[in-house]
Amino acid sequence: MKTFILNIFVILLYGVAQGQDSTGSLLIKLQDLEGVDRAKVLVELAAAYASNDSARSIAMADEAIGLAGSMHDSLLLGLAHFNKAECYYYFDRYHAALANYEISEHIFSQQGDSVNLVETYNSIGLVHYFTGEYNSAVDYFYKSLNFFRYGDPVENETLAHVYSNLGMVFSRIGEYDKAIQNYRQAARVNTLIDDLYSLGVNYNGLGVSYYNQEQYDSAKVYYARALHLFKQHGSQQREAIALNNIANIYVNTGDSLHRALEYYQQAIEVFEELGDTRNKAFALEGLGSVYRELGAYDKAIKAFHESLNLISSHGYYLRQLNYYDLALTYEHMGRPQDALDAFKLYSSYKDSLLSEERTNQVAELEQKYQAQQNLAEIERLNAFRKLDQLQIKRDKELRATGIVAILVLVGLIFFLSVAYLSKQRVNELLSRKNDRIEEQRLELEKLNAAKNKLFSIIAHDLKNPFHTVMGYAYVLNRNYPQFSDEERIKFSGDIYKSTTSIFRLLHNLLNWARSQAGVLEYSPKQLNCHELYREIENLLKPHAELKKIRLLSDIPEDVSIYADPMMLEAILRNLLNNAIKFTHENGWVKTHVKNSEHGVIICVEDNGVGMSAEELNSIFQIDSKLKRKGTNKEDGSGLGLLVCNEFVQKNGGTIWVDSKPGEGTRFYFSIPGEKQSPLAELG
Repeated sequence: MKTFILNIFVILLYGVAQGQDSTGSLLIKLQDLEGVDRAKVLVELAAAYASNDSARSIAMADEAIGLAGSMHDSLLLGLAHFNKAECYYYFDRYHAALANYEISEHIFSQQGDSVNLVETYNSIGLVHYFTGEYNSAVDYFYKSLNFFRYGDPVENETLAHVYSNLGMVFSRIGEYDKAIQNYRQAARVNTLIDDLYSLGVNYNGLGVSYYNQEQYDSAKVYYARALHLFKQHGSQQREAIALNNIANIYVNTGDSLHRALEYYQQAIEVFEELGDTRNKAFALEGLGSVYRELGAYDKAIKAFHESLNLISSHGYYLRQLNYYDLALTYEHMGRPQDALDAFKLYSSYKDSLLSEERTNQVAELEQKYQAQQNLAEIERLNAFRKLDQLQIKRDKELRATGIVAILVLVGLIFFLSVAYLSKQRVNELLSRKNDRIEEQRLELEKLNAAKNKLFSIIAHDLKNPFHTVMGYAYVLNRNYPQFSDEERIKFSGDIYKSTTSIFRLLHNLLNWARSQAGVLEYSPKQLNCHELYREIENLLKPHAELKKIRLLSDIPEDVSIYADPMMLEAILRNLLNNAIKFTHENGWVKTHVKNSEHGVIICVEDNGVGMSAEELNSIFQIDSKLKRKGTNKEDGSGLGLLVCNEFVQKNGGTIWVDSKPGEGTRFYFSIPGEKQSPLAELG
């Protein structure tokens, strides 16, 4: 389920639109102005039109840039480039925006203009955020924040914006504790300056952070506070977004899909009243997902199509979501052809989105190049002006200072040469350190994915069977005499299934955790494959008989393999258990082996439901969110296959899978047949 995250946008530096009347008066005034006065009004008008009329705003900013450059007015030049950048920013042309922001930053830095520089740093940070360069975004936000740490008052609107933006970035990269810390700082400042609207935005950001940490109660509290403030402020659009976020909580916690339905419908009504088709389309897509979970497939399809009708020609991402949801809905309805058609449309829009992003990137790079060329031209003109002034002065003092100037020049050349060589050495060191930092970042991403997988399993996959056991135990404890023997047998059977599921999951979790921590000992020895299989078959036979599934094997009695007994048992047990889980009643599961030049290849084959190409690509990935239920609705965490992959690798083998939907699945893995000699290992 999608979550709307409210982004905190930077305020304009120079001039804000004062309404239609103010803009009109400025346009009339502009007709009679020239020089500096005309440039100042053009800067104000460029700011006024930045968010709603890109062509007019850019044209006015360009004229102001020309006038300011010809008059050598650095402040006006910096402000004109800033407002031009604002226009590109509002219309998502981030590379072009960044080029103009950087020109403003250069000018304001030379001027020592801290007031405008703090806003520019904040704006550059936002551009890096929306282009996915999160480290650079954090760096610029902290640059902006540094201006408030040396005596400036804390009751400052811009300070609140910067803290909110930091919260937004940390929330995006998954560092939710830091996001919460910064949103709280922003809320503290906005409380002091009595900015209720921005305070509502901060509360919504806190709700998003807690939501992503799956602390749904805390998220609900902050979303409710945000909703109250937006209602008080009269911001209907933000109010509707808060309603949508609350609906997401009800969907994810499973407390009440009907409550989620109610909140989505309220949000849709507000978006429709405001004419906000984009957010209405998102809310309709969420509404359709709830209808699908409730089994109201016709209503779900209607909602998805209504969302599609509202999407603009470039809304590829939302079209992907709708067609993907339509494919799932048709699949639940037993309409495979319609599901396939919807999935094809989903894939085509995914490809179109990638193509459009490449085209936009080329255009934005061209604009950035042009902006850099303009900056170079401005600097060249300034350099010529300074040279003219220096030439006049040199003509007066040339005879007296000629020798001194030559000595200074020689010394300067020597100094620059030394500095250049030193800079090269520093750059080489930085390059090596950056490579090391990148390696550490990738390793941290892998560890973070493992942590998230662990928390996900503990939070979800352990919770459900425990609820079943606790529920039945409570009912039997309170009303045991009232139930018949048949009901008691059924209850005890369900408790047995749940505890078996818990035991199996805990066993896999323990093995996987020990493997990840590096404390799992690898103790291989020569094993008889046939005997090991029979032990596992006896263990799983009751589970297979419940589904009337035949366990078959074609394993010669003399097949010997060299592996860790505990790990090999875990591999076979998980693969056989998965095969039983995804095979229909009266099906079969077969295990067979064959020798190869690299050892022994073991195959666990079934005639079950099979897997799609998408599922095959993600089953061994730690960050995969794909979870499937068995043919009898058995739960699964996906951890068993991760354990298999880990243990096969530790035993010097490889694992792979061959499957198609409806045609069953074949898991293969290789294991050494005997202990390798040191010479063979080196070879």
